[in-house]
Amino acid sequence: MKKVTLIAVLILSVSIFFQCSSGHKHDEREITPELEQANAIHQQSLDIREALMELEKSLREAEIDYSEVKDLLKIWDKDIIEVPGFEHSHDHDEEDGGYHRKYHVHNPMKPFSDAEHLEYQKVMHAEILEIQELMQVLLVPKEMDEDDNV
Repeated sequence: MKKVTLIAVLILSVSIFFQCSSGHKHDEREITPELEQANAIHQQSLDIREALMELEKSLREAEIDYSEVKDLLKIWDKDIIEVPGFEHSHDHDEEDGGYHRKYHVHNPMKPFSDAEHLEYQKVMHAEILEIQELMQVLLVPKEMDEDDNV
């Protein structure tokens, strides 16, 4: 009888372990037009963020100090969140509706309504556009100097 109880406890423990380690529970809410729009904006923001990785490389190679913009980028990286119902959409093939990119979001979701998620993504998109512009402006003087030397 003790062996049966021990085996049952072991099976239960293993089951609980696998349930807990199977990943985060995703928001089960219905995907609404607002969330679809929020995700489209979110994906655009992530595309820009990924492109900024190349701009950062160019700034480093040109030995241009972009520490202030880098600080803004770090804040943006900490604040960006995924849209409920579209968590980890970057993990799937584009054919499956996912996106392939190097930049990933792993910040915790916020308890927003659908409308709040949409507005949040709009604000984050505006911020990443501003950061992109600041980075591009930093590269302009270096490019102009190179043109003058030609």
